[in-house]
Amino acid sequence: MLFHKLLLLGITCLLQVVSAVRYIKSSSLLTCMDNSQFTASYFDIVFYPGNRTVYFDINAISSIDTKVGAYINVIAYGLNVVQRNISLCDIDYTSTGSDTNPLCPLTSGHLNPDSHYEIGSSVTNEIPGVAYTVPDVDARVRVLIYDLKSYKELACVEAILSNGKTVQTKYAGWPIAAISGLGVITSGVISVIGHSSTAAHIASNSMSLFVYFQSLAIMAMMAVARVPPIAAAWAQNFMWSVGIIKIGFVQDISNWYIQATGGTPTDILGASYLSISVQRFAKRAMEWYEGMNSYDLSGLSSSSSGSSLAKRASILLDSDTFGTADNLDPDLYSTDEKASDLSGKILVLRGIQRVAYLASIEITDVFLTGICFLFFFAFVMVVCLMLFKAIIEILTRSKVMHAEKFNEYRHHWGHIIKGSLYRLLIIAFPQVSVLCIWELTTRDSAGSVVVAVFLLIITLVLLIQAATRVFLMGRNSVRNFKNPAYLLFGDVKFLNKFGFLYVQYRADCFWFIWVSLFYIFIKSLLVAVLQHHGKPQSVIIWVIELIHMVVLCWIRPFMDKRTNAFNITISVINFINALFFMFFSSVFGQPNVVSSVMAVVYFVLNAVFALFLLIFTIVTCLLAIFRKNPDARYQPMRDDRVSFLPKSGGKKGVGAGGDDDMELMALGATAMKGHEHGKRDPLAYDDESYDEDSVYQNTRNLDGQGGEVTTSTGSGSNEYSGSKRDSISFMEPTQPGSTIVGNPYNALPTNYANRNGSSSNGSGFSYGQTGAYQGSSSSPQNPYFQNTAYSNNQYYQQRNPSGSRTAFR
Repeated sequence: MLFHKLLLLGITCLLQVVSAVRYIKSSSLLTCMDNSQFTASYFDIVFYPGNRTVYFDINAISSIDTKVGAYINVIAYGLNVVQRNISLCDIDYTSTGSDTNPLCPLTSGHLNPDSHYEIGSSVTNEIPGVAYTVPDVDARVRVLIYDLKSYKELACVEAILSNGKTVQTKYAGWPIAAISGLGVITSGVISVIGHSSTAAHIASNSMSLFVYFQSLAIMAMMAVARVPPIAAAWAQNFMWSVGIIKIGFVQDISNWYIQATGGTPTDILGASYLSISVQRFAKRAMEWYEGMNSYDLSGLSSSSSGSSLAKRASILLDSDTFGTADNLDPDLYSTDEKASDLSGKILVLRGIQRVAYLASIEITDVFLTGICFLFFFAFVMVVCLMLFKAIIEILTRSKVMHAEKFNEYRHHWGHIIKGSLYRLLIIAFPQVSVLCIWELTTRDSAGSVVVAVFLLIITLVLLIQAATRVFLMGRNSVRNFKNPAYLLFGDVKFLNKFGFLYVQYRADCFWFIWVSLFYIFIKSLLVAVLQHHGKPQSVIIWVIELIHMVVLCWIRPFMDKRTNAFNITISVINFINALFFMFFSSVFGQPNVVSSVMAVVYFVLNAVFALFLLIFTIVTCLLAIFRKNPDARYQPMRDDRVSFLPKSGGKKGVGAGGDDDMELMALGATAMKGHEHGKRDPLAYDDESYDEDSVYQNTRNLDGQGGEVTTSTGSGSNEYSGSKRDSISFMEPTQPGSTIVGNPYNALPTNYANRNGSSSNGSGFSYGQTGAYQGSSSSPQNPYFQNTAYSNNQYYQQRNPSGSRTAFR
């Protein structure tokens, strides 16, 4: 029974889709010539192909007082699909309450035609069926009105056509946002659980995902002359990534703040009294009139058939370029939404203005809307982290949960909150940069300018300070310990606070955070300040994307091959998108069909790639959650960062990690001797103090630095093994040592030859690339002097006092 109901429901939905009424409509009439003698303040027209009827409601003003003809050109995707010359006197149309045709002759004054008219099948058959089904159809109709006697052009109007279908939908934007947030949340949860490699990879991929979505949004903010409808609509689905989200009360707050601080909010969404164009296709009527010379107009008279047309040449391509310049005719167009004399002009919206209008947000509300959402997410994140800390403390003090649980978070929650804020700040950096700098150029109100200045300065200072500290810490680690990972991943507080800036990179590419910050800032700066110079803006952005792509392919700075391939692919897609927008700016003067086809390719390419990224994110998160050891999917990181991640404490005297784990702890404890507070033994890292076969000086006595270290080669007689457990029992692993990369000791497969603690020949402990014990009697090795990312296949040998050698790998 249930199956039949579901089947019936599915058939009903299918029939509703199939029986959906097809139509083409236009809701604004734009003027496309100087001193046009026909303008419309209200225009609403709908054509239904089912009954070939046009329903129209127009409120217009005419200065024409003669018999006129009209040259009609319907253009779809840059191709002239319908071209007709008609005489308005031949149209069989009568207005309501009158027996005469009000269009013949056309009289000056107000015109309010509100009726319908049936079009002949010869015209409707020329309209392709895809015009009714393709979303965001790129089509428009031009009408040039001219005197039938002198053929003098009198007026030019243009209407953008729509079939009601679009790819801009909340059912695409919000699921994309939810899945992107899922990646960030999953990386944090997996990090707390202790799967370091999985957490690092998911966090890196989530960051790259946000960078890609923000890049789509910011490129759509470029002030190019013409973004085809399908490209503009698809990019609108990602405006949430820069905080441009329509919520009524947020816009009300923005309006109130602007008014309270001396500004004047705009009100352009009421299109009933404004002629607004978010795309300019206009061409001077004289150019059209010259194009009409390809038609034989000599036979056109009041007695000629309105649908007859004698063609002398075939015009296939729409090649108009008027209206695509950065500087438009100020007598006809205006790009200033705050101008007081917009009557009689067309308000042309480009760049950020176009984005705001398509999002149904007033232009003066864009900046504060984006900033309000940033503050809101920061507040929610801090409250959630503090609430989590409070819950943990309550459960611990009530002994519902063991004290060892989330021990690292309890002890370093302040640094973790700061690190989370840095994480949010680096994600929101493109949004803050482009909106704040743009606000400084528009100056909606004094209060908005103050907010923009302070927020931009604070963001830049914090990120520059953080990047500087990362650079200095990495350089100091290389200088003192020959490996940048030593301090970058060995200092838990520093890792929790600034780790999100560099964990996605290889340890030796810690400096690449500067490249990323500069790339984001310079692109946002140019998009914000060149809002009236679309052509140079598009070319410069394309060059920036090209340089960034080449640098990524050359240096490959990310942690492993998989992450490098992921980010290089995103960079290639961004480069191709920048190339598309350079064509949209008409910098090459190509026919409009080129831009229209490129827009379709842009949509298909980015839709498929976004779908791939989302599926990849979902699968990765599900595997991380449901797999017992998700880290097994990832190869060990070549920079050997896990060697330097310390463990946080557990119960004293409990050998939770086993003998092999304790041997690793002994290795780390011995390595740390002499390096506390950055101090070291003068000879500890002196290359001249070692022979070519040993990483330690032969038979050294470390007086005052930790006692004497000796080893023997017996199968169970390590003199040091008795004391090492007591000295490091407080470091037994129970929780991850860092909330950025988790617990390294759960990260990589470990080879256990003997789990009961007894040593035997051939037993060993392997942990990634940090070194391998070839016998349980070996002495601890300094992990910071072993093989790391710079040389992974070299063997180290250490002489014991008895003359035997212990090999380390």
